Amino acid sequence: MRDIERILIWFNLLGSLAAGFRHEALWFPIAIAAFGTYLVVQDRALRRRIGSRAWPSEGFARFNFNTNLNFGLGHLLLGALLFALAGTIAGVVGA
Repeated sequence: MRDIERILIWFNLLGSLAAGFRHEALWFPIAIAAFGTYLVVQDRALRRRIGSRAWPSEGFARFNFNTNLNFGLGHLLLGALLFALAGTIAGVVGA
């Protein structure tokens, strides 16, 4: 899953910059869908591996979900910042 996270990070960074330069607000639903899909797929895979074991495993699954949620939200906020910076630079330069 770490490879998928790296791909998502680069996808988000480069996509936010490119969309910011082009002033394409449609980028945000695409990025949200990508990180949301990763979050759900990761959670489902972990819960399938855990199965019907004791409640501490459920606690770990919840912890892992929150960690991945923070990962996604943090990178979405970073992407929004890069989008705004790229849009501002494109507006100043006149691109």
